Amino acid sequence: MEDAEEGKRLELKTDKEAVKRQAAWAGIGPGMRVLDVGCGIGLTTEALAELVGSDGHVTGLDFSIDRLSTARSNYTSDNIDFVRHDINQPFIAETPYDAVWSRFFIEYFRKDQFQIVSNILAPLKPGGIACLADLDNNGLGHYGYSERLQQTLTEVMTLLEKDFDFDPYAGRRLYGYLYDLGFTEIYCSVEMHHLIYGSADEKDIYNWLRKVEVAAQKSGCSFSAYGGNFKLFRDEAEEFIRSSKRFTYTPLIIARGIKPK
Repeated sequence: MEDAEEGKRLELKTDKEAVKRQAAWAGIGPGMRVLDVGCGIGLTTEALAELVGSDGHVTGLDFSIDRLSTARSNYTSDNIDFVRHDINQPFIAETPYDAVWSRFFIEYFRKDQFQIVSNILAPLKPGGIACLADLDNNGLGHYGYSERLQQTLTEVMTLLEKDFDFDPYAGRRLYGYLYDLGFTEIYCSVEMHHLIYGSADEKDIYNWLRKVEVAAQKSGCSFSAYGGNFKLFRDEAEEFIRSSKRFTYTPLIIARGIKPK
């Protein structure tokens, strides 16, 4: 999804109140030191900072120089800082964190996912809280589209898995990762991230169209069902997204656990 407008898409799709509700469910609260892995433009970091309050602190961790530049410009609270790090290597902090939070991030590491989760949780103190959240059946939960649109979306997702290390089923794996790492008190929650039927609001339309225009076009798909014409595919996808008959859903799975002492 890397694109000049990706920061805007991330901002529009992030619901700060949902972030705070989900983090509070996991046990993140006032006075805690929290690591936000895959923080992007920093909106989730700010939400977590509001949750931990002035006595707590949140570090946003990301690899994108552009995202971090935006985050540092927009969020300057005393209880926030941002660090650049490649999560292909464990992030080792001088002072371990009380909690590690990561949402919509693990899906981008299909092949080495377990190692990535291990790296994410490396700076968590014994007895600390891990909270991992990701989508399941990502981009595949639609009804009411044509056979050729369904065929093409399936082909796109297959190519994203094979060639771009994307995992549309990351959510269902989170419990198992925490279990295999020896975490205790593991709890899981499932809720709708997308549930769109009838008329859709413009931010949802924008979000899905950006996925079509950026990820689908980059995937290497031949668009053979459309005679190789990407624009025909894009136009039919927009017609589907804007149709009041369309039904689209994406479940979000959240897993939290306690690091063994």
